[in-house]
Amino acid sequence: MAECHRVKGKVYVLNAPVLSDYGDWRFEGPISVAEAVELLSEGFISAVGHVGAAEFLSKRLGMPVSVQRFRAEMQPGDRALVLRIKCRLDEGAILTAEEMEKLPVELGILTRLA
Repeated sequence: MAECHRVKGKVYVLNAPVLSDYGDWRFEGPISVAEAVELLSEGFISAVGHVGAAEFLSKRLGMPVSVQRFRAEMQPGDRALVLRIKCRLDEGAILTAEEMEKLPVELGILTRLA
């Protein structure tokens, strides 16, 4: 009997939960910093578009998260560590890492299933 192996997809880091296309998605969390570090341990692609968010995540995770402003087009099997701010920001707000430290935030995992 042939074994069924999970296709290992790309891992992204996002500064917001974004569905890049139609499909089936799962958003799970919150997760701990240790779980986030484990997810990113084999490499990741940063799609974090704001300096403050990248600096905040770098400090929180203990690893460099670069600023790369592009549209992450997740495919089935891809996952993303998502920084989720749990409050509504003022329109046009651009936060520093220090300002983000004062906000209610959590980490989650977004998976594109199909």
